[in-house]
Amino acid sequence: MIKKSFVIFTTLISLLHIGCGNSNNLDIAKTIIFTNPETKISDTSNDAFTQQLYAEALDYEPLLGQSGTQAHMGYWSGAGNHGNLVRVLDAINNSTAAEGSPTNKAIWDEGAQTSLQYPSYITMTEEHWYERGNAVDGKATIFGIEYTDPFPVTFALADQIWGQYSQRYADMATLLYQATGLKVEVWCFVIGAKANRIFYTYELPKLEELEAAGVVNVHFAKTSLSDWTVASDWTDGTANAPTPVQ
Repeated sequence: MIKKSFVIFTTLISLLHIGCGNSNNLDIAKTIIFTNPETKISDTSNDAFTQQLYAEALDYEPLLGQSGTQAHMGYWSGAGNHGNLVRVLDAINNSTAAEGSPTNKAIWDEGAQTSLQYPSYITMTEEHWYERGNAVDGKATIFGIEYTDPFPVTFALADQIWGQYSQRYADMATLLYQATGLKVEVWCFVIGAKANRIFYTYELPKLEELEAAGVVNVHFAKTSLSDWTVASDWTDGTANAPTPVQ
């Protein structure tokens, strides 16, 4: 029988300087999981994975499964846009709803809120798909150490795995809509994103489907400082997505 994965644990000892003349020693455990890419492609290709992500989101934020909650989902691609999305998601989650208005809760592909990562996302990072997809002569460099990958990965496979993960995340919008009874508000920071990367290749087509089904309202940031409460800061509708960089 072919093993689905091979796990390696390494430890990095680092010195954290706190203030002037003070320091603490931290033991930071690093996990490397060499999952067979064929197994991961199969796992991330079906609705069960979406259900898994949704269950993990509810564990962190039960209000996402309650009627009347206004769910928000975030997307980003391109240099600098990660932090911009985090700012908006945090603003949504820290907002206070006016009396009689829905409570706002925001998630993204990494987790519920920006500090609570899905176990499934953590596993994806521990599988180091892109480091393995950039292997040289069969050697993948992870945390500065070369490893022989028992299940070699190409960059195209790494993209497919992350792309399918992102699509299953996008499919969570249907579950959120069914649970809350409200269309999901989707916020995208993709200024300068490349046409061949995950957003335009995998996520936008899925958002187009969800928009057509009446499940989501999609908004694209006009600038890095776009505020979710200011309508003029956004362009609405998947048909008006920014032109990607070739």
